Amino acid sequence: MKKKSSKPVLSLSTALFKGSFVHNPVLTQIIGICPIVGAATTAANGLSLAVGVVAVLVLTEAVTSLLLKKVPRWLRMAAYTLLSLSVVLTCDRFIFSLTPDGGAGLGIYFYLLCVNALAVIRCEKFACKTTVLNAVTDGVAAGIGYGAVALIVGAVRELITYGTLFSAADAVPRFPQGALPFAALVIAGFLAAGHKWLLIKFYPDDIRDTFSMNAVYEKPVKKDPGLFADKRKPKVLRDYDEKIRPRHSAEEKEKGGEAK
Repeated sequence: MKKKSSKPVLSLSTALFKGSFVHNPVLTQIIGICPIVGAATTAANGLSLAVGVVAVLVLTEAVTSLLLKKVPRWLRMAAYTLLSLSVVLTCDRFIFSLTPDGGAGLGIYFYLLCVNALAVIRCEKFACKTTVLNAVTDGVAAGIGYGAVALIVGAVRELITYGTLFSAADAVPRFPQGALPFAALVIAGFLAAGHKWLLIKFYPDDIRDTFSMNAVYEKPVKKDPGLFADKRKPKVLRDYDEKIRPRHSAEEKEKGGEAK
């Protein structure tokens, strides 16, 4: 039996585009939204979260692919958190310097990145089963996708709240409600709706793999019949459709005729 290659089927640029946009972890899987809702209140805070997530994902996935493939799963789960924590504690001062308030607006939400479900899922479902190059590419793509949402949400909230962009430190709030978590959820909801519309219109063949961990490296199947097509149904469901459902339909028709 021919061994399946672990190299990307798609080009690097296409893989990055699919991983960051088509399979955006926030807009399609709602992963890691807590730091965005809690801390992305300004454009600077959103940028800081973006840089932090890219660093955490790239380094954690690279180390996972390089060193943790043969480690038992129950140990790997703890290792992901320790790796993410090491990255966060190493680069926190640099990332805090990107914000005018020295990271005060990020608070504890920045450190929540070390226990972010996004890192654990990407490492366990993908990085520990592929090459280092694929793992790094996946980390960059997922990090860019997550960071783009954090930056957009932060920028919109800053515009609503202060009427500024990257200069909210000295501004007076005009609409304080824009800084509330509810505003972030509303903005993210509109982004998700717009993202879904774009996928349906321009990338219909990729929608079926939205939740796939390794779909970045797979070419979409053209004219896919869908999950509920007869050929893809389990045998139990096919038997139900072919035998049980017609009998029920006939019995219902007979009862309907008797009632009349």
